[in-house]
Amino acid sequence: MLLEAEFMVNCIRKNETMLDIQSANAHQSRALRIFIVGLSAFLWSPAWGQADALPSGATSVADVKFCGQWEMTEAFFNAHPEQRERAERDDAQLELETSTFQNFNRDELIIIPVVFHVIHFNGPENISDDQVHSAITVMNRDFRKLNEDITDVVEAFAGIANDVEIEFRLAQRDPDGNCHIGINRLLSGLTYDGGGEVKDLIQWPRNNYLNIWVVENAAGAAGYSLYPSSVNGNQGAGNDGIVVAHDYTGNIGTSNNYRSRTLTHEAGHWMNLRHTWGNSNNPGDAENCETDDNVADTPLTSGWTSCNLTGETCGSLDNIQNYMEYSYCGRMFSEGQGTRMRAAMYSSVAQRNQLWTPANLENTGVLEESILCEARFSASRQTICAGDSVQFFDNSYHGVTTWSWSFGDGQVGEGETPWNQYMEPGLYDVQLTAGNGADDVSLTKEAFIQVLPSGALSLPFVDDFEAAELSEDWFVMDLGLDGEGWELTSTASVSGSQSMKIQNWSNFVEFNADQLVSSSMDMSDAEEIHIAYKWAYSFKGTSEDDETDDRLKIYASPDCGQTWSLRRMHRGYTDLPSAPPHPFPFTPNGPDEWNSYTLVLPYAQFFTENFRMMFEFESRLGNNIYLDDVNIQVFTASDLLERERLQGIPLTVYPNPSADQAWLEFQTWMVHEEVSVELLDMTGRLVETMHSGQLTPGLQRMAINRRGHAAGTYFIRVQLDGIPSAEMVVFE
Repeated sequence: MLLEAEFMVNCIRKNETMLDIQSANAHQSRALRIFIVGLSAFLWSPAWGQADALPSGATSVADVKFCGQWEMTEAFFNAHPEQRERAERDDAQLELETSTFQNFNRDELIIIPVVFHVIHFNGPENISDDQVHSAITVMNRDFRKLNEDITDVVEAFAGIANDVEIEFRLAQRDPDGNCHIGINRLLSGLTYDGGGEVKDLIQWPRNNYLNIWVVENAAGAAGYSLYPSSVNGNQGAGNDGIVVAHDYTGNIGTSNNYRSRTLTHEAGHWMNLRHTWGNSNNPGDAENCETDDNVADTPLTSGWTSCNLTGETCGSLDNIQNYMEYSYCGRMFSEGQGTRMRAAMYSSVAQRNQLWTPANLENTGVLEESILCEARFSASRQTICAGDSVQFFDNSYHGVTTWSWSFGDGQVGEGETPWNQYMEPGLYDVQLTAGNGADDVSLTKEAFIQVLPSGALSLPFVDDFEAAELSEDWFVMDLGLDGEGWELTSTASVSGSQSMKIQNWSNFVEFNADQLVSSSMDMSDAEEIHIAYKWAYSFKGTSEDDETDDRLKIYASPDCGQTWSLRRMHRGYTDLPSAPPHPFPFTPNGPDEWNSYTLVLPYAQFFTENFRMMFEFESRLGNNIYLDDVNIQVFTASDLLERERLQGIPLTVYPNPSADQAWLEFQTWMVHEEVSVELLDMTGRLVETMHSGQLTPGLQRMAINRRGHAAGTYFIRVQLDGIPSAEMVVFE
């Protein structure tokens, strides 16, 4: 059995509608989530051109996210009441230290080692290294007052806009002293939750690194972190750091300039800054004029969610452009805020003072020149057909300046992202040697590229999965990397003793996807492709009310898997179940508990010599699924002419079921003098004659109008010179 390593999920998602994303990973929710409210994430812009501009794509304040610091702090304290009491004492101690702090070493640069943990489920939240680097760049730009839009600060506050003299640097060594890129990537469904439990997946020592977790959903927020006093001590250590949504991280990739200052804001909290209106998450409340952020040079304010540069809420001009506001036009930290953050970094509260000691900076590698550690690379595709090209990407670190590639087919290349065209079928080793002008590191990946011949499968192709091992005609892809993908089983079959199975009953990660991909087929002579298959599935539960909306999807590719088109989806809510619900792991009990379907592809785009097809099962936490008796046939023009003359033709009705109007499509290959197209009810009674007369060759398309017909099941009957064909249509 061959394992196809190419990563296809991105091109697949371009061809399908992503449904019910809001329910992602709901089964992993924990009690802490009940404390999280919807208004809990943060959005900033480094360069708003107009005072009242909203972030890109937003039409109102409701479209953006705000900071989740206050909500997540309350969630943490409610889960650990003893920590609330300790935090009050530690906060008082830190406030005392801050009030007496003398910033004698004002020009002393504080360097903070940082590690990013990208928690993903093979979605867009798995951001690139470049996007992580852009996040560090934005933070340093803002903290060092190097942002170009600093000149936009209004005159009243321009004099106190501050270079905080704090820098963030990606770690180059891990806690064991090994060379490291400073970015970890973990596959977990917790990325859809983003609550405190995501920190339990991985955390480097907080006295050595600032931990930043990148997730798909930061507990409903754009980002959040807790004050040093809130996480002081052993109980709080595991909750220290910053969690940020991927689309609020940096200013490239899935994020943008308008969202890029989330980490600037959250790092402010992490170093003991409050919102400018005080210690809450209710900007605009008039009572905020009675509270303070404990910074002398930021005026009292009720807080803003818009950028009114002349706004006064507490009797004086508000510092609307402060990074700790919700105004969408942050430009600055004040001198007082800078002093407060530096005081926090000098304090032992939450071990902040240990982060920037000379010993720790040396141990984390942030003072060293770029360390050439390891050669790494990836490819745009790993399984291709003869004549296709592959782009390679260098992921080596750090400070690589030269690249030497060997592609295994006698061709070589240079540069960071070269292309190579493979002309002959086979398996190819790929080698990269990366250098920095002084040292070199190399990596060879054996059998990294597989080149398929055109038309690798003989047609018709039939597989009943009765062989001892899965045929090399199939590629198994476990996108979730959970080890529970398609596999041969002898527990059930339609006609023989084996089938393919996914053990979905024991899966606890929603949206987990597993694929079974064919090798290449030559369809260049085709006029129609038929893909027949059988499957067995049931709901997980005891009644029809226990619906689980798992999906079996069938894709087709005209270009050897470079692009995929979703052609059919069987859903748990519609036609996927083949048996009654089972409260235990499902095994079909005989042929009656199997469904079958024949997918017809009459489209010229698929009539190529590098056709491939794929079964993908997307879990929605339901029961097991089985697949058997795959039969792929190609019909030429002469085949279709003969079938039409003797047997009739396949009919396609869509959408089906339909609430109002459906469409009938079918292909004819000859002139028919006597043609009737009729709508019949379940008793066979004629309801409507849709066409009567002659039809010329070609694709026929006719509207099926409900016209007041009662809801129920009907039949479309097409007779071509006396040869009948029929298809069912359901009106809801």
